[in-house]
Amino acid sequence: MSAYPWVAVDAIRFQDGEGMMSRNRIEDELAITRTIQLVARAYDHKRHRELLPRLFEENARQHYYFLGQFVDFSMPGGIEIAEAYHRRCCSTQHLCSPPVIDFQSDDVAHTTTTVHAVHVQVLQDGTRSNWLLGGYYHDVLVRHPEGWRIRERTAFGTYEEGRFHEDARLFPTLVDYTKPF
Repeated sequence: MSAYPWVAVDAIRFQDGEGMMSRNRIEDELAITRTIQLVARAYDHKRHRELLPRLFEENARQHYYFLGQFVDFSMPGGIEIAEAYHRRCCSTQHLCSPPVIDFQSDDVAHTTTTVHAVHVQVLQDGTRSNWLLGGYYHDVLVRHPEGWRIRERTAFGTYEEGRFHEDARLFPTLVDYTKPF
């Protein structure tokens, strides 16, 4: 029994035995979590071209399913597609839970991450519109010499509120939040 009953002891055990998780495994979990969080940062800070090539494999498959609508964000062309969506938003927030990680080997991990994404748009008449998405990222990550990278991402949107406006004002760079926009 853990001295801290709210800590799930099973979450820090090896899948196949009773030994405590190794320090390397904990470091891998932190590195994998950081990779997933940095993808969200790339989207939210409009740093697609700078960060995404370091976080995804060169030809990573990215399939997004938004309540019956399919969007292929696979690399390398997926960067431009993601930019096109986020350019139509003055701000976004992709809030990702800590991933549930299942190591397939020392160099391959499958993860499931809950995501809640807020997309704030400014319409041509100056009004704001919010497009909210909730769902899951199912990722396959592979260890590379420079760190963990996503090889495959399948995203499932399980709910949506509002809608995405193709004709919204464009914000190709991050807005200055200290000023009205």
